[in-house]
Amino acid sequence: MQNNVERIHELVDRLNRYRNEYYNENNPSVDDSVYDHLYDELERLEKETGIILSNSPTQTVGYKAVSNLDKVIHPIPLLSLGKTKSVKDLISFLKKKTALLMLKLDGLTIKLVYEDGKLIEGSTRGDGEEGEIITHNVPAFRNVPLTIPYKNRLVITGEGFIHKSDFERLKDTLVGSDG
Repeated sequence: MQNNVERIHELVDRLNRYRNEYYNENNPSVDDSVYDHLYDELERLEKETGIILSNSPTQTVGYKAVSNLDKVIHPIPLLSLGKTKSVKDLISFLKKKTALLMLKLDGLTIKLVYEDGKLIEGSTRGDGEEGEIITHNVPAFRNVPLTIPYKNRLVITGEGFIHKSDFERLKDTLVGSDG
């Protein structure tokens, strides 16, 4: 049991370091597959031992926002679905319900709020409880309307992503001749 507790502490520390590199430094030191493998090990050990540390990455989504953007508290937390690599787990989860399954996109969860047909707020998921206001960036997103015919309040969440070719072009533009 003691070795499992030490391993849990080690995994939490490593995974939190990797999350910080990915979310805040934009400089991950490990591939997603390595992170996922360690995360799955942590999840398994937490279930076996019943020990879950308060700062465990299994208890949160995303990472605390550290930029200078204004913050927003989400009245309804923007949670993340658990990962599975098993068809058996999906079937068990769905039971006899009808569902649409799609491939996962690794992007940025965005919340859009419309009132009286106008976009009034765009924000990131952040850590699920607190995100960042990005309303000023939304006009640059393709296929996100700034006005809609629905006149009541509407809150939508979805995944924002950028195609790899567009990312490479943008990266080259931002680096410029100084890089």
